[in-house]
Amino acid sequence: MTVLNQYIVNQQTYIKKMMEQPLINFTTPKGEQATWDSITVKFTKVGGITKNFLFNNNNHPHAKFTTPLNDNDYLSKDLHHLVFAYLLELLKENTSLSQVSNKQAIARKFLGLINKNIALMTIAEVQETVDTINNNFNLSYFFDWLHKYKMVSSLCIPHLITTYRDIRNLSGDDALSAEKEKIPEDKAMIALGAIFFDTIPAYKDDKTFITEKSNLTDSTLNRLDAFTCTMSVLAMSAPNRVAAEQTILSRQRLQSHTETVNGIRETVHYLIWPGSKGYENNQKHINCEMAESVDRALHYTGLITEPARVLARFYKNPKLPLNKVLGIFKPSKKNLALLEPSMSKPTSLIHLGLMLGFFEGTNKSVRVTADTLGAIEVPTTRGHIPKYIKPINKLVALDKLFFVIKCPYMSLLLGVKLGVKPLINKYSAGKTVMTVTEFENYYISKNQKNITGYNKTQTKKINYEDALFTFTEKQLFSRSASHFLLVPLGTLEHYYYRDLNKQSLARAPTIFERYGFCSEFKIRPHQFRHWQNNFLDNNDLPHLLISMLSGRKSPEQTLEYIHSTNAQKASVISDILFKNKTEEQEPVQVHITKRLQSKVEYDAAIENLSPTFVSDVGFCVQNLTLSPCTYMNDFESQCALCSSSCHIAHDEDAIRRLNDDLKVQKKRLEMHPKALNFTTSKGMQKWFKTHYRNTCMLEELLNTLSDKSIKAGSIIRVLNHSNVIRITDLEKKEIQQRAISLPNPNEAIQVYLEAKSQPSVAADAKANFFGFLGSI
Repeated sequence: MTVLNQYIVNQQTYIKKMMEQPLINFTTPKGEQATWDSITVKFTKVGGITKNFLFNNNNHPHAKFTTPLNDNDYLSKDLHHLVFAYLLELLKENTSLSQVSNKQAIARKFLGLINKNIALMTIAEVQETVDTINNNFNLSYFFDWLHKYKMVSSLCIPHLITTYRDIRNLSGDDALSAEKEKIPEDKAMIALGAIFFDTIPAYKDDKTFITEKSNLTDSTLNRLDAFTCTMSVLAMSAPNRVAAEQTILSRQRLQSHTETVNGIRETVHYLIWPGSKGYENNQKHINCEMAESVDRALHYTGLITEPARVLARFYKNPKLPLNKVLGIFKPSKKNLALLEPSMSKPTSLIHLGLMLGFFEGTNKSVRVTADTLGAIEVPTTRGHIPKYIKPINKLVALDKLFFVIKCPYMSLLLGVKLGVKPLINKYSAGKTVMTVTEFENYYISKNQKNITGYNKTQTKKINYEDALFTFTEKQLFSRSASHFLLVPLGTLEHYYYRDLNKQSLARAPTIFERYGFCSEFKIRPHQFRHWQNNFLDNNDLPHLLISMLSGRKSPEQTLEYIHSTNAQKASVISDILFKNKTEEQEPVQVHITKRLQSKVEYDAAIENLSPTFVSDVGFCVQNLTLSPCTYMNDFESQCALCSSSCHIAHDEDAIRRLNDDLKVQKKRLEMHPKALNFTTSKGMQKWFKTHYRNTCMLEELLNTLSDKSIKAGSIIRVLNHSNVIRITDLEKKEIQQRAISLPNPNEAIQVYLEAKSQPSVAADAKANFFGFLGSI
């Protein structure tokens, strides 16, 4: 009798159900519709973003999309289908295709190693296989999926190794070492500042640069230093995500806003900033100390990258009139005189290169075939092989360009010396003869994928011709590179990383080495974000403000970037609860007199011998000298919902502060679901549910503080986890408890999603959605 394994049955049932759906946007390497048995597939996301996925076993561990695979390279059919079903589940998530690929690849590798159905394995066998895989953290998602649909036993939970270490759980030398790893060394930051000073020219009094004009317009100069310095000053001026956001900044100058606050003129500086992780574009605040440096770097970079924007406009539409293609770029009078172009008509790519200055310092001629009209024979070192050239300004569409290895004339045209076959294939399509039109069409076609404007993760994009960091290959690469090829924005983070970190076996020097510093000087781009947040924290900015500047959803995430051990937190705990500014001491004392008196009464009532501390909305009963505060919420009033925080009934100052906070949180709840990916992002919906509940709790606290039936001066505490508010009469030493009835956050989410899908009921749904908050 055959014994059925229920987990295998669940796998088969799930896969069968998934197979009923069409495989939309999946194709094979030949461009045909993919099937569930395809060993390699290409998935195309909305917007044209693509990713390749493989379903082979481990015979070819480094196989690529184009690697020839045969029947011996297939996973067994049931495992193949299981990985495919897992991929479809991953594609439902609001995450980048790169992350999806990593999760699918590790699951495929694991199944290739076990080579049998996981439901037939013991936990010991599973663990043994898992232990053979380095960096196996992403396998947790695969096991979560298997458990979710009951495809394996609930006891099948292998131990997965991760290299992540939480600095807050470390102490002593380990904590200091971990802290130093995440924050760049001071010597590297100082060196980078010195390099910035040497690279980005200073201003004259009239805000023009102290440098030769040719240095700003010369499109043949290497601009890697300027790129690295501008990226770095932006990373140092505000917490942001370098790869996802900075690389797709638009060309702009620093903007400012000034207004009078408490009789003092205050100015803030900002940039129009691309959002990431579901956030829309926004105005990014720039630290005032960095404002001048940021604006100067933006100004300089905008000028030196203009030739690439000109090329991008041409590649996007070669039929544009010349004046539209050039935009604000002004060719030299000498080059305009050579061509005498009509600004209202299109031009050719090579003539455009002449106007952009690609051939400066040469005789501005190229190698052509002998039968080209107007060809000029010139002397050659190879006496028996005649050489013919033609001035670039005289070239016409049907003239034939002649590509010869190591020919200086063709190196002049391309910007790169043709020395080996791969370079010939890349820069001249593997041909030795091309007409001017064929050459132009080849580079138009080759650059189409370079000007998509996507960032590295392909989650955000910008029109390439509007971007700030537009470079030709020649401007960023020190070796084989052409001025006719543009650098994709999605690859910029890679070059930035390599220029700040010495790679093993890499011949190219880092920016530090180019300026005489040793190879030990290095910075990882993400360290700027840690440094910036740590800098803000050390300068007494509230964690909520740090979260806003950094684009985070909650202050809890900020703690990952603030490198303080528990001991360090204990030493600054008073700074969290008090403002240490002299001019604020007198008003603070006036505001907290009532709380200090209540605190004394509270201590006496409970015979409390440990110190307590006054906050801006009450006082704390936790002994912070022995146990540092670890409570964080997402409110302006940090202590409001902590079970150790005590509030005073009818404390007007606290009520006013909490009311102001409530208004802010209501507005956040109103704005948060408007994010583009709110309906699909589980993370954003989870945040909303948590914040929805906490905001309800805050309103209940306010109602209790203002309740006329409660004696003034009574102590009120919120027991957040048990949904209870505790009221203590200090005179009678009586305690009253009130249970809090909170709305269901799941119902709130569902109402909003229905409003999204049914515009006709949107108004009513919104009213229901925010009903508990009253009028917003």
